[in-house]
Formats: sequence, C-alpha cells, structure tokens
Amino acid sequence: MNNPMLEQMRDQYIESEGKWFSLRWHYIESCLLKAYLDSYHESGDDKYYRFVKQFIDRLYDEKGRIPEIDVRYYSIDQIRPATVLFDLYHKEKDSRYKQVMDLIYEQLNTYPRTKSGNFWHKENYPFQVWLDGLYMGQPFLVRYIKEFADNKDYSDTIHQFMNVRKFIFNEQNRLYYHAYDESREMFWCDKSTGMSPHVWGRAVGWFVMALVDVLEILEDEPADSEPLKALLQEAVDGILPYQHSGGMWYQVVDLGEQPGNYLESSGTLMLAYAMLKGARLGLVPAKYAEYGQAAFAGTVRHYLREEQGEVLLGGICRSAGLGKNPDTGRIRDGSFKYYTESEAIVTNNGHGVAPLLMAYCEVKLLSQ
Repeated sequence: MNNPMLEQMRDQYIESEGKWFSLRWHYIESCLLKAYLDSYHESGDDKYYRFVKQFIDRLYDEKGRIPEIDVRYYSIDQIRPATVLFDLYHKEKDSRYKQVMDLIYEQLNTYPRTKSGNFWHKENYPFQVWLDGLYMGQPFLVRYIKEFADNKDYSDTIHQFMNVRKFIFNEQNRLYYHAYDESREMFWCDKSTGMSPHVWGRAVGWFVMALVDVLEILEDEPADSEPLKALLQEAVDGILPYQHSGGMWYQVVDLGEQPGNYLESSGTLMLAYAMLKGARLGLVPAKYAEYGQAAFAGTVRHYLREEQGEVLLGGICRSAGLGKNPDTGRIRDGSFKYYTESEAIVTNNGHGVAPLLMAYCEVKLLSQ
C-alpha cells in the first residue's frame, strides 16, 4: 500500500540536510536514520541504506573516531545514535563501527544510576528517570549484549523497565507520566511520589517504542520477556481511552478538552508505530493494528500537506523537557501551560518525521 505523498516525502527528506536536519551525532537524527533503515529493509531500495551510511561516515574523522562523542559526559541521549551502527557493521564489516559500539557499551558500564538501578537521564539531571531514556539506551544495550557479549543476561534491562512501571505509572488513570525524580529535590516533582505532573504524549510514545524494539531484539533469546509484553499491553490499553475520534492523541494526553491543548503528531505517530509493529510481531493482539492505523491515518489527514512541491508534516512539538534547559537556561516546570504554550509547534522536525516514516513502513508490512 503505497501513499504517493509519503513516498514523495521519504525521497525528498533525505535531500534536506541543513533545512530540516543537521549532520550530527544526535538522537533526533539517529531516529531519522532508523526510519531510513526501516525503509531500506521494507522496500529493498539501496538509496535509503546509502543515505544512512554516508551520513554516519561523514561523522568520523581521519583517525576513525567520532569527535562529537564525549564519554566523559553521561547523557542517555548520546547512546541512541549507536543503534544505527549494528546494521552498518554487519553489512560493511568495517571495524570503525564496532569500535564506536564498544566505546558506548563501555561507557554504560560506568553510567550513573538511581539507587533502584536505572540510568540517570543525564549527569546534569541526577537521580532522574525520563520515559525518553528507555528508548535512548535500552535497544542499544540489549542488541549489544545479544550480538557481542559472552553472557546473554538481559535482567538489567528488564529491571529498568519494571522500575519505570513502579515509579512513573499512575494506578488510578492507568497512564505513564513524563519523568520521576528519585531524590524528590526537583521543583517539578510531587514530593510524595517523585513523579512529574503531566502525561506528555511523546514521552509515552518513546516508552512504547522502546518496548516493541527491545522485544523484537529479545525474540528467541534466553530472557523472560513476558513482563515486558505485559507492560506494552498495559500501556496501550491505558492510553486508548484518550484517543481522539480522529485517531490522534493530545499533547497532554488526559486533558484533551482543556483550552490550549492540541493534537500532536510525534507522540501520536510513535504510538501508532508501537501498536502496528506490536500487532505485526504478535506482541499485542492483531486488533490493535486498527488503533495504530487510525492514529497514522488521522495524523496524515490532519497534518500532512504539500506546499510548493514539498511534503510537510505539521503539529510537531519541537522539544519538551523538565528542569533547567542546559542549552538555553530556560526553566521547564512541567505544567500544562508549559507543554501547551512554552514549546513551539513546528513542521518537518525529525521528532515527527521519523515515527511517521517508521509507522508508514509498518503499515506497508501489514498490508503485504
């Protein structure tokens, strides 16, 4: 099932470096690269693989290193781009890719953790666990262990997911919140629970994408993945009652009727990807593909358009976080007003385009 506008976007977007994305070792660009690896595997078209390889290769210096990687600084976001290197290494047999994966894995061995065992989000966010971080770190860790470690022990990853269920899930409304501060010192957290105050759609999207990608890697591995499957089912069931009649989810998921809230593309598409892929892999019942299809189609209908020959995706929250932004110094308090008014709504940002293309691949695979 080819969608002409999406085929056009998929081909156009790789030519838009400097406009919609940058050449850098960064989690946003790495999500785009993952989307194009998915496109390569789904379509068999080498141009998507070449785009990924050429992008990564230009990050290396003449000594075979990637200067942007700083192992002295602990940031879970820095881990995510290394997930792209597995496919390149297996196809090219280039030791440069393996050397960087080894470097990242070694850093994880000394990565700071909460007392309960989870990776800190960043060293400047001590004792904090954000849902985003599960997608940034766990797929790399699991795949590295699967492909290169002598001891195939996945208990650390399973434990970190279960901690998130324990500390960031609200039993009353059955929803995951954005983050958790174990120290209870951050101004944005509830002093009794440590949880941030709201349910941000993209945070939940990161979490369920992490679950389906990790579960795919764990297939046929010596690991008890049933707890992770249960988490996926529970997370999807919890968020489905908040799905808009048009298929999408709101920026602040459970406050859809509150003035200022808006239907947001990136979180919706991440949820769509997780449901579609989860159904395809048998991680959730096949009927959940219908909810993913509705989310995908609703976003395309609501926010995809063509202007002057270029396909554009709107409705994307540019960024959102908690605490003091390390780059701008701006304070992010996690309030409803913060999520709905303080962060720009943008077009063709990688946060939205990557899951759009990933979900599109899943739609096509399910239709085969």
